[in-house]
Amino acid sequence: MIALRLRSDENAAPNPVGGRNKPPNWSHHAVNESLSQKAYAHIHRRLVSGQMTPGSRLSNRALAKEIGISFTPVREALNRLVSEGLLEYQRGLGVFVPTVSRRQIEEIYELRETLECAAVVKVCQRASNETLEEVETALTAMGGIAQRLEPVESGHRNPELAEALRQADAAFHLALLRLAGNRLVLETVESLRARSALVPHRFDHEPIEAVQRNQRLHADILEAVRQRDAEAAQAAMSEHFLNGRQQALAAYDRGYMDRGRRQRTTGADAQPPRE
Repeated sequence: MIALRLRSDENAAPNPVGGRNKPPNWSHHAVNESLSQKAYAHIHRRLVSGQMTPGSRLSNRALAKEIGISFTPVREALNRLVSEGLLEYQRGLGVFVPTVSRRQIEEIYELRETLECAAVVKVCQRASNETLEEVETALTAMGGIAQRLEPVESGHRNPELAEALRQADAAFHLALLRLAGNRLVLETVESLRARSALVPHRFDHEPIEAVQRNQRLHADILEAVRQRDAEAAQAAMSEHFLNGRQQALAAYDRGYMDRGRRQRTTGADAQPPRE
């Protein structure tokens, strides 16, 4: 057993404010932690909704003003997001919104397919019709949004509807993962979803046909779970990720071409995508 020797009062260092050391102010610590979580949630929400431009530098001052808090909790939130791989720190330059490559998109969807196909098997084994209510609610919400989406060709798709579709899609998948009962898998998929959201305008430009196909596949997944048909649920989930991967890669290619056109217009050299 290791004995710990406690420092006596005579040897205690004086408090900078005056007098002997005082116990930590836990209420102040709790406030800072709460503000840090508030900053984290705000920045994370903007990341996953595609509101932050890949490659852009984040300003502590601007974020603190936007959220209405001091620099310290913003800095703590940024450090946490960097540690989670959702932001990048470049020495001497600051914190940046990362860009994703085609290869990274493929890897994200491949890993998500592996994790969520395995998870849906567990859901088939343990979920009851009563516990599927949250999944059903998300599916109904997606159906309503899909009916209101304008075709991409119209040129005026409502970005709020596109964001609502993204949120309903996330709610469907995360509800299934919660029913599977593996918190680590849930957290991993949440992180992967955030990274894939860095592909610009993923839902803004998705063709109506692809949205409808996704809706059908979501319905097939839920019906297979209701029937406790693990094989059918896996098959529908796998096809869903194939469709999602194709749309994400198309959005990436479209964004790269758009960047190239803007760079040629301004006289800058278009850079190849990072691998």
